[in-house]
Order: sequence, then C-alpha cells, then structure tokens
Amino acid sequence: MKTRVLLAIYSNFDHWSRDLATVCEPGCSHCCTDNVTITALEGVEILRYVVAEGMGEWFARALAGARNHQPARVTTNEFARACLEGREADIGDSGNMSPCPFLGDDRLCRIYPVRPFACRLFASMRKCSVGQAALMPEYHPEAATAATQLIEHLGQKEYWGNMLDVLPALLDIGEFREIGYLLPPGLALESRLRTLTARPLPGFLLSEENAARVSALLETIFKIEIDGKTVEEILNGR
Repeated sequence: MKTRVLLAIYSNFDHWSRDLATVCEPGCSHCCTDNVTITALEGVEILRYVVAEGMGEWFARALAGARNHQPARVTTNEFARACLEGREADIGDSGNMSPCPFLGDDRLCRIYPVRPFACRLFASMRKCSVGQAALMPEYHPEAATAATQLIEHLGQKEYWGNMLDVLPALLDIGEFREIGYLLPPGLALESRLRTLTARPLPGFLLSEENAARVSALLETIFKIEIDGKTVEEILNGR
C-alpha cells in the first residue's frame, strides 16, 4: 500500500505542475548530480527495477565507483521541525557535486522510470547552465518541499539519506543480495552507517503568499482513495 501512496504523490505532483512552461528535455542533465536524497521505499523501487531489467552488474559498478558524495546531515522533516521551532538546522555543505553515476554516456538516466522524487521535482522555465540556475515560480519549491515531507513521513523509521548510501544499505534484503555480493567488502555496512532515519511530518513550511496554492495540491493528494482508505488516513496510520 505504501508504494501505491508513493506513486500517487508522484502522479499528482506531475499533474499539478503540468501547466508550467518548462524547457527540460532528454539529455538535459545539469541538475543530475550525486546529491540526491531518497527514502528506503524509493530505494526498493529502484532496486526492483534494476533486477527486473537485468542491470545488476552495471548498477553495482556504478555504486562502487561513486563514493565521493556527501552524506545527508538532516532529513527534510528534521529541518522543518527546527524551522517551526525557531532553531537552526545544520544542513551541511553539498561541496563539489559530481554527475549522477546512473547517467549513461548519452546523458540519459538509466533508472528514469523509477527515479526518486528528489529528481522528479527538478524543472526549469529557462535553459540551465553552469552560470545560469533553473527558474521556477516561487510556489513550486514550496510545493516540492511539502511533497518531499509527505514521502519522508510515509517512509518514517526506515533509511533516509543520500541515494548512494541508501541503495547499498538495502542490499542485504534477500531479493537484492545478488547485487550486494558484487560490491566491495564493507561498502554496504559503511553506507548503512551514513544513512539517517526518516522522520514523521512536523508541519509544513508554507509562506502566506503560496499557502493556498500548495494546500490545494496537498488536499488533492490527501483525498486519493487506496483500498477504501484515503491517503490522509493511511499517512495518519488509520
């Protein structure tokens, strides 16, 4: 059921943002770096796709060769709680980010159908470059943050962190162990030690200017029914 809720959040966010005049297209990969955070639930979806597509050996090489990334220091919901309580939160420094190891030579994502939400939220209304950042309306990052918070809440008490730490950490699950055997000794354990734990939702970080627009998206997500329960009921453990 959690997977269906996750996919519903993906789908509704895509539908909600469909009218934005974005210029993103295949091969545009300026935002595709090794600084991507995911939940364990998203990681399992990625690993199942890798197994189904017979990409285990390539995937293990990609994980083993990408070890210069920065581990996450604070989850999105931990950051939100600190903000709501008027405290500082040390999010660390992303440092010198490298290209995502899951890009092919053609600059296309090899796990695109199951890419995590942290990848799905990126978009721009103008061409990006080293000297020109993405451009989106102010309400978009607030909506993306709110959806990210919901996804973390959905996966609470499980792994959360940099994608390149969470994925190896999950390779002791039976259906993925064949990939784990291909990793260098100790990498999975090292990765587990670098992960954080997903936290429950403490509240949303919405500005007065954008609250109505973002709340409309959240209400649409909450009202989705899955097996006779609304997403709101599922997220509240009912």
